[in-house]
Amino acid sequence: MIADSVEMTLAETISLALRSNRSVKGAYLDRVVQKLSLEVSQDKFNPDLTLTATPTLSNSTSKTSDSTTESKSRTMTNALTSGLALTKVFQTGGDVAFSWARTDQYSNNTGSDTSTSDVNTWTVSFVQPLLKGAGIDVNTASVTLAEMGEQSNLLSLKDSVTSTVSSVISAFRSYAQAKRQVEIARDSVKRAQDLLKMNRFLIFVGRMAANEIIQTESDVANREFSYETAINNLDNARLSLLKILDIDKHTMIVPVEEEEPAPVHPDFQTCLDMALENRSDHLNTLILLESAKINLMLAENNRLWQLDAKGSYSFKDSNQYPSSDSDTASWSVGLLLSAPLYGDLTRKQTLVSARVSLKKVKLSLEESVQNIEIEVQDAVREVETKLKQVGMAKRARLLSEKKLEVEGEKLKAGRSSNFQLVSFQNQLVVSLNEELNANIAYRNALTSLDKVIGNTLSTWQIEYNKEYDKWPGK
Repeated sequence: MIADSVEMTLAETISLALRSNRSVKGAYLDRVVQKLSLEVSQDKFNPDLTLTATPTLSNSTSKTSDSTTESKSRTMTNALTSGLALTKVFQTGGDVAFSWARTDQYSNNTGSDTSTSDVNTWTVSFVQPLLKGAGIDVNTASVTLAEMGEQSNLLSLKDSVTSTVSSVISAFRSYAQAKRQVEIARDSVKRAQDLLKMNRFLIFVGRMAANEIIQTESDVANREFSYETAINNLDNARLSLLKILDIDKHTMIVPVEEEEPAPVHPDFQTCLDMALENRSDHLNTLILLESAKINLMLAENNRLWQLDAKGSYSFKDSNQYPSSDSDTASWSVGLLLSAPLYGDLTRKQTLVSARVSLKKVKLSLEESVQNIEIEVQDAVREVETKLKQVGMAKRARLLSEKKLEVEGEKLKAGRSSNFQLVSFQNQLVVSLNEELNANIAYRNALTSLDKVIGNTLSTWQIEYNKEYDKWPGK
């Protein structure tokens, strides 16, 4: 079933792609897990509270006998053990733990009085590293690295959306170009057929030799062949666009021709500054540089001796009926020293690896800046070159039209040959296609420059960093 045709501008096609493209949907789904991972890392210094409860019911039976008597007793016990545990980690590296536990027990023994008891235990303990693992920078490093990872994830999302937008732009323009080529081929067929009619008339009135019409008939056949090829290319371009959009293959999109872009003369330094500010690959290298510095700091800290200050306080009160009550309190403070003296090379290995990684990232940063400078310079030059070619192609097309018009009048007056007119018609078709290709190439050069300087999404006013409940296509 063939759907109705729908006219769409490039901006509308991009918007449709952001709603329907599966790669974009998958990228936004990944953000759900990524955001949760960041929340888990940022939760490191929030207190954790745990509740426990254990109700139990037990029954025991015992029987004793001798030669004269026999006795039997049964004990029923109900008990409930409950507790709370609270732990808190501080940015200095220390942690405090508080726990409370209570056990209530009720026992009923056959032949004896009922007994009850309750026991409460409170315990507070702390540990504070003084060397290895001590300090705000060391203990917040994991959170900082997670936040850097989140920035890297956002840049990956930006790249994914940018890649889809760039693919849509390329496919849309190829489709529009194929549509215009069909129109050029159709017009060329009409011109060739009109010339064939004129040739037949000139032969009829005796002003042209009959064998000269063969040239025109051959040209008509070639133009009809080119027209069919253009129609096939048009459908291929349409399907390529629909594949990127991830919509029904029968959808008949009619591309609305873009407005002619104004001449642009980009400044190299301005474009370079924008690229260094916006390019995801460069920003990721900067993130890797900061991460390498943090990992080196952690590796250096890991080589220190472990010296921890520790302390605890515990209080327990026990109440029993019909027996007695008791209270017990205890506390302790001290130091824990762990100093590896020989045999463990893993800490040295980690430190050397961290230093080497930092140096390699610095080299990557230098390479990144150099490559971006080259790419920006090439993109700026490409825009200037394609703009000049647009003007040249337009002038060539205007001259081809003028030549064909003049030669047509000369043929009617018998002052030109059929071969010459067919040649001029072919030149016009070439000029029309070259002008079309030059305009498309200039637009694509501007789009490539946008991509090189990392400005594609800004140009098309696309907000890629959205909350999950607002992502396109949900």
